Amino acid sequence: MDVLLVEDDLELVSHVVQSLSAEGHAVQAVHTGTAALEAAAQKSWDVIILDVALPRLNGFEVVTRLRAAANHTPVLLLSALGEVTHRVQGLSLGGDDYLTKPFSMDELKARLRVIDRRGGRNRAPAVVLPSGWQLDSLLREVRIEGERVPLQPREWSLLQLFLAHPGEVLTKTFLLDQAWGIHFDPGTNVVDAVICRLRRKLDQPGLESRIVTIRGRGYVFRQDV
Repeated sequence: MDVLLVEDDLELVSHVVQSLSAEGHAVQAVHTGTAALEAAAQKSWDVIILDVALPRLNGFEVVTRLRAAANHTPVLLLSALGEVTHRVQGLSLGGDDYLTKPFSMDELKARLRVIDRRGGRNRAPAVVLPSGWQLDSLLREVRIEGERVPLQPREWSLLQLFLAHPGEVLTKTFLLDQAWGIHFDPGTNVVDAVICRLRRKLDQPGLESRIVTIRGRGYVFRQDV
């Protein structure tokens, strides 16, 4: 498995990296929540092992931002906080498992095997970006040929949905449900308005729009224009 380890205890990092590497896993370690979000945006991981008690940006906030950015990488939370309320909070925010410190390496490896088996069936495919694009989930912006394009929260949510479903017709009902949490058509043009803003920000002069309106059905995102 490709493992992203997010932990600021350097002694524990060394122990985990050594033990998992000996099992054949490829492990990259970072030590802050900010670095975790950057690493998660740059590469597709099989699992993120995430300490809760990180300085400044804690693990709960990191997993919240990952899920808000439509990143569905399995997250195994590590914490010295073993109360039921803490475990429930971590899982409710989007964590897939919760391991209380101190823990044995055998248990950590066993939980990774479970995540791997589960992920083999359910893991979402890696998002393929258009040529020249980079995403920054921390800043919620796109870089197109090196130029920064900041997005508003709804714009970011819609873009994540389009990138996860390239070439598929996404209906207004689906977009309202996924990006707004609205489970009915409110009879407004809110979706059209946000997509119009996205087009203005993402489309390049002289090229056709990547977001195509399919009259009476919805919208399609094109990887190549």
